[in-house]
Amino acid sequence: MQQHVTAAGGFAYGVIGADIHVFGDGKPLYVLENRSPAPDLPLPAGSPYAAAQLAALRTWRDEGPRLAVRWLHGPDGPGGQDGRTRLAAAYVREALTDGWRAVTAVPGPRAVLPPPGSQDLRPAGARGLTLLVDHADQWPLAHLTWLFSNALLHRPGLPARVLLLAHGADAWPAVRAALANHQAGTSAVALAPLGRGPAPA
Repeated sequence: MQQHVTAAGGFAYGVIGADIHVFGDGKPLYVLENRSPAPDLPLPAGSPYAAAQLAALRTWRDEGPRLAVRWLHGPDGPGGQDGRTRLAAAYVREALTDGWRAVTAVPGPRAVLPPPGSQDLRPAGARGLTLLVDHADQWPLAHLTWLFSNALLHRPGLPARVLLLAHGADAWPAVRAALANHQAGTSAVALAPLGRGPAPA
């Protein structure tokens, strides 16, 4: 398995089992990092809506085409504790428990780079791979397009799921169009506050 390494400003960043896409100055467009569980972000206790949304993500993960991309959007909650982040954290915890590899993509210009060394992103017997992208509506479309082409998401026979978290849905049509050549299943879900359930129609 080939290792890809880039260096900028005296810092070397490498990945095994994925690509690195860089600006002209050598800085990465985005940083890929193995995702760990976030136990400090529990779902609201006793919320049927939260449980239903997590079950829907589980079904999306386990069914459908080899590559699937979901745009999960909703407003921030009080104090900035939005349901998107909490739901994604619960989804990642379940995915890791169920034998999936979880990876986070962060835009390069504002990324907190991982410790020097390589991120080993090889599947290593995982049932599938799930990629989490926060603030996806703030990414340049060209950078998301490069991300969608990453070899990380295109291993033959390995299911891959990309969960894009966003505030709104305005950017989704262009993002969905960028996925047309990847034969990916696409979907968008508007998330209500997890403790209250969906807003009235």
